Amino acid sequence: MSLEGLSLPPSLPLLRTKLAPVVVGARPQLIRRALFQRLIEARERRLVILCAPAGYGKSTLLGQLRQALQASGARVAWLSCDEADSEPLRLLHYLVAAIDTQLPGFGGAILDGEQGVAGGPGQALLDAFLSELRQVEGELYLILDDFHSIRHPSLGPLKRGLIEGLPAHVRLIAGTRSGPRSDEGGLLRGANTVWLRAEDLRLSAEETATYLCDIQQLRLSSEQVERLHRRSEGWIGALQLIVLSLARHPDPAAFIAEFSGSERHIADYLNEDVLARLAPELRLFLEQTSVLEQFSAELCNALTGREDAGAILQRLHNEQLFITALDEQGEWFSYHPLFAECLRGRLLRRGDGRRLQLAAARWCEQRSLLDRAVNYALAAGEYAFAAGLLARQGARLLADNQLYGILSSVAALPAQVIREYPVFQIFYAWQLAFEQKYLDAEALIEDISARLLQQGQALHDRPHELLAVAQLIKALVQLYQDRLQDCLAISRHWLGRVPLDQPEIRASLACVQATAHALLGDYGEASRSLGLARESLRRAPSEYLRVVLRLIEALLCKEQGRLERGRTLAEVARARVERAFGRRSRVGGVLALAYADLLYEQDRHAAILAELPLATSRRDLATPVELASRGQLVMVRARFYAGECEPALEQLEEWLAGLQGPGYERVYAQAMGCRVQFLLWLRRPHEAERICLQLQRQLAELPLRRHGDAAVALVLCQARLALAERRAPRALALLEACLAEQTAEHQHERRLRLSLLLAVACWRTNGAERAFPLFQATLQDAWHRGYRRLFLDDALWLLPLWDAWSASQVGGAGSWQELDRQLREQCRRLAIDPQALDDHPEVSPRELDILRLVGAGLANREIARALHLSEATIKWHLHKLFAKLGVRSRTQAVLRGRSSGLLGEAT
Repeated sequence: MSLEGLSLPPSLPLLRTKLAPVVVGARPQLIRRALFQRLIEARERRLVILCAPAGYGKSTLLGQLRQALQASGARVAWLSCDEADSEPLRLLHYLVAAIDTQLPGFGGAILDGEQGVAGGPGQALLDAFLSELRQVEGELYLILDDFHSIRHPSLGPLKRGLIEGLPAHVRLIAGTRSGPRSDEGGLLRGANTVWLRAEDLRLSAEETATYLCDIQQLRLSSEQVERLHRRSEGWIGALQLIVLSLARHPDPAAFIAEFSGSERHIADYLNEDVLARLAPELRLFLEQTSVLEQFSAELCNALTGREDAGAILQRLHNEQLFITALDEQGEWFSYHPLFAECLRGRLLRRGDGRRLQLAAARWCEQRSLLDRAVNYALAAGEYAFAAGLLARQGARLLADNQLYGILSSVAALPAQVIREYPVFQIFYAWQLAFEQKYLDAEALIEDISARLLQQGQALHDRPHELLAVAQLIKALVQLYQDRLQDCLAISRHWLGRVPLDQPEIRASLACVQATAHALLGDYGEASRSLGLARESLRRAPSEYLRVVLRLIEALLCKEQGRLERGRTLAEVARARVERAFGRRSRVGGVLALAYADLLYEQDRHAAILAELPLATSRRDLATPVELASRGQLVMVRARFYAGECEPALEQLEEWLAGLQGPGYERVYAQAMGCRVQFLLWLRRPHEAERICLQLQRQLAELPLRRHGDAAVALVLCQARLALAERRAPRALALLEACLAEQTAEHQHERRLRLSLLLAVACWRTNGAERAFPLFQATLQDAWHRGYRRLFLDDALWLLPLWDAWSASQVGGAGSWQELDRQLREQCRRLAIDPQALDDHPEVSPRELDILRLVGAGLANREIARALHLSEATIKWHLHKLFAKLGVRSRTQAVLRGRSSGLLGEAT
């Protein structure tokens, strides 16, 4: 045993400050409730380890845990370790002293007998320590902070003996910067051990905002807080240093905009507290590899001239040295951005940066990592090399979904460099489109195209391919703006010119064309365009374009009412995206939007709601306006029908405020229809009527064929409003006329929606003879196709018809009990009494007009004059109306009209 032969001095001075956490100032601390709850839940485990780099708040968390445990009556011993505790007997001495603070007199016999065993077997000391621990009654927590400071080679047996021999009622909790060595893996892992690592200790965006704005009392905008969170990646130590810098900076906004790892406080902290502790050879390795955004052992060896980069990376990762594994295999890594910037600042003084970046570019080019090769070449200032790569491989980069980093890198180039190379201008135009600067993007594309046509074959970079890429970008820009006819004209023209040996460009143009046709409602043409795309993809192994093709097919299935087929296509595509591009790729976001739209109709959308905020804001190349808008509507509908009615309506109205204008007609109609539906559920028909009129004026000047789906959305709005106002004949006429025009195969979903409301209007107008067969046929068709929200979102109008139909089915409605339960539950969730949905007989349009005038305060004579009727006729209508409403006076009639939705909003 390594303790043998070691002895303590006769009297070892104890630093009492090591036996309790350091108390810093009186400022409130950030309470991390979710993380703290995980610690509380893990306290029953034998071993809990917080493992993260410096400045991740381990000591603060352990101090808060100690305070909470003590408040609950637990005994908690604390030891702040330092390098001097590497001597095994000194560490054991401090452990005894720490426990003595909670159990006075603990370990006295051990310490008194030290000198007697100093020259004998050291195992006796450890055995005596563990033996006395076993005699402790009740639970005891032992917290060891900064345990990474202890590095004596003799500590291995001591740690093993201590951990293996701890009694069951003693819990060991440790904070450390480094993970277990290979020989400790089995000891420190297992079902009775809990590890919390850097990814667990990172602050969330909400915690960052709380820390900066509430704890530190900084007056920052949400954009500034978001930037600091993104740059710090939740590293609270960096945020603390940022606070110090902001207090002394004359222009805080400029500091936040330009803040990096070279900032003085952060650089000093990392240099002194992290890098200064490392061997010079390891510091050099870190500096040389800091030019890499992502790196593997092979790439690091190529840059540094070493052969042991794999072992070094494993050591860095094990020691949690601001390095993150990017894959489960542990092959690719990245540094924390602030740590990398600090290292690059040190490298700059060596003057090796450009040489290393060029070497990285050539290595990546050889391995077909084209986007990284271009970015490293641009960072090295090797513009000709980068331009040549882009000109030769631009279409392939598009097909492989590798453009995003390149676009931002090109946009950051000096203006004169962009002007010098046409290929840079093409990709800069794409970046402008991503920033929604559409006019600037199109103007630049026109300028580039004219230059390329003038230069003709004199260019060495295949001008026709560059022209085709430029026009592909232009078609996409027009697709983003919903300028679908212009988009089709360009894609059709260039599909006829692009040669077969450029399959990536042809497939991309065909996918753009298919999307435009689908959004126009030309589903036959969309299918033909998809056929062209499939043909090109036989010669272009592009996983990205295959996913985009599946995405378009899923959208077609939605319009055709083939929900299950569309969901299957989307799920297969999502699985392929996760394998090829990772879980959080942009193309995964666009698939989530299409997938969520399908899942919503099947009432299966709960699991995907968390993905939608990022998917609607972080656009992919294949994300037209409408698809992002559908995602917005899924989120707001889910919120409303879950019972958050007013917040959902406010969210919808805020989004609608920025949605008007040319190119947004279809999306605008869908959103306005959703708004009318919400208002009618809330019994606010006057507001709903204003929205209907506003939408009607908006669509009045548009060609019906071009905006057929918008026209259907308007008819559904008007029909729902008419049903809410008990004007069923008007709803019947509107729905019948619209339904007669929906004859195409792809209009099946529209027919289902129209038919369902038509059944309600028929029942209220003419009774069951026509309504029940229509309702039953629509119910069976829609339910078989997987529709659920189709019924639930219109439960307000459907439930009375449902009750009547169910009562007429002798034993035939029993198989629909689940739908019955869901309809009633939806009404209850929105505070609607299902028993009161149709609690008075049909009020005729004339009676409703009279009731409105009564509500306006007019006398019978004035009402008669306004409606060109006799006063006796008005009295007769009022007598019938009072009987229908079950009231005895004009005041009661007005109040009942408002509460039932016949008049204005419920009071």
